[in-house]
Amino acid sequence: MAGQLATDLRHGVRIATVEVRRSVRAVLTSRRQLMGIALLLVLFSPVLFSLLSGGYALGLRFRAGTDLPVVELLRPQVVAWIGSLAVVFGLRALERAGDADHADLLLTLVRPRAVVTGLVLAEYARVVVVFGSPLVAAVAAFALGAGTPLMIPAAAVGVLPLLALGLTGGFTLGYLVRLGYRRLGWSNPSGAWTSLLVAGAIIVGVNVFAPSNPVRLLEALAPLGALPVGPYADLLLVASPVAVSVGTPSVIAAGIVLASIPLLLVATWHLAPAVWYADPVTVDGASVRARLSRAAMPAALARRRVTRLVWWQWVRGIRAPAQFVHLTYFLFMAFPIAQLAISNPQSSILPVFVAVLGAFLTGGTFGLNPLGAEGSMLPAVLTTPSPGRTLTHARILAGTLLWLPLTLLAVVLTGWYSVLDPVSLAYVLAYTVVLAAFSSLLALGLGAFAPRFEAVRAFGGAEAPTPTTAALLGHSFVTTVVAVAGIAAVFVPVLIDAPPFVGGSAHLLRAVGFLAWATLLALVASGCYRYAVARLDGYTYE
Repeated sequence: MAGQLATDLRHGVRIATVEVRRSVRAVLTSRRQLMGIALLLVLFSPVLFSLLSGGYALGLRFRAGTDLPVVELLRPQVVAWIGSLAVVFGLRALERAGDADHADLLLTLVRPRAVVTGLVLAEYARVVVVFGSPLVAAVAAFALGAGTPLMIPAAAVGVLPLLALGLTGGFTLGYLVRLGYRRLGWSNPSGAWTSLLVAGAIIVGVNVFAPSNPVRLLEALAPLGALPVGPYADLLLVASPVAVSVGTPSVIAAGIVLASIPLLLVATWHLAPAVWYADPVTVDGASVRARLSRAAMPAALARRRVTRLVWWQWVRGIRAPAQFVHLTYFLFMAFPIAQLAISNPQSSILPVFVAVLGAFLTGGTFGLNPLGAEGSMLPAVLTTPSPGRTLTHARILAGTLLWLPLTLLAVVLTGWYSVLDPVSLAYVLAYTVVLAAFSSLLALGLGAFAPRFEAVRAFGGAEAPTPTTAALLGHSFVTTVVAVAGIAAVFVPVLIDAPPFVGGSAHLLRAVGFLAWATLLALVASGCYRYAVARLDGYTYE
């Protein structure tokens, strides 16, 4: 038995090595991923600089010690960290990390626990790089400021078991959720939608339940410090200027952490095969999704070819919703503004936020990959009369008819509840229509310029011909810029009480500014439309 276990662990290490090498090779050989990493580094470089400079300044302040109960405050946070890491890594396991490619073939050569061990070790290596690097950098800045360089290796060694505990707990949680779904006869939960629900719960919790005072928040977490794992914080700060003497509770906490890691790993050994070999879920023909995918075309849409294509776009979206997984990026981008809007529901931010989000969805749902989304039907589409106009009109209407009425209704309701006056609300409604139309045509132009035909594994573990990074980021950036410009044209003339925005001149400048903004967007959108039609008409299928 011990020999089999040692053999499985060696196989797991080899599998993890191969997985890590493949991940590194996939990143280095993908220009898209390299561009995304470079963009993230550029965007988050100010945050990293603030983190390092703040850590160094904090180290200088605490160099001679402090009267603040730092260790007592950190004990409940350690427990909260472990729980948060377990939830994050559980979502990661739901998304993609809990499965092996071609697992049925792999399991004919090695035992399932070797595969699970390899997956966990490979994910642990990624976690150490992604989460460990900024942590070590922040601790290093604090240690240099405090004059205690020994804190760097002490904290690094102490954090590694916490990451391992959070990871194994997350895998166990992810497998339990998936197995529960299977036992209930449901399909596997999507990591993307689960992440959205968790993020939404965090936003609501932060704005509704969490106290605004950080001191009260720490006091609210204080009961977690009574758990046996809390004193593990003493070991993390053992070499810092605020250290306390390590006692028996700290040793017990370390023993619990170190003992829980193999226990949770053994749990994943038993749960993973049960998930992989579970009976497939049968699709209920009476489900809402099945009925919608077989619904008859309404008579109002059956009269013209373009409207029939609109119906086909909707039906195909219901049958294969994985093609819309890129929309989750729009929602995640909107979370910071959503937090501000929810915290001030009667401000004018909420209706404008709804308008901008609706414009993103109107253009991004069907327009960002018009060629690649057709799949195997592309040759038939390209051989129809005037495929450019037909396809672009169908995709414009598919997104507009789906999202614009809902957006206008939401803008009216939120605007009525907010402090907006009727004239400003009318401007916001016109702003919504113009921005949604511009977003639709811009998305088609960018999607036709940079199509993607092959299916890729996107967020949520779904495989679909999602839009390219250039189309997605270009659409997001340009739409955001013109949205901000439109907001300025609508609200700046009435918010600034200084010449020339005084009296009747303010209303005149407001109307002129909005018309100039709408005219400029119409010209750019017309160019995008003409390019998309020409691109689709002249595209050569190979």
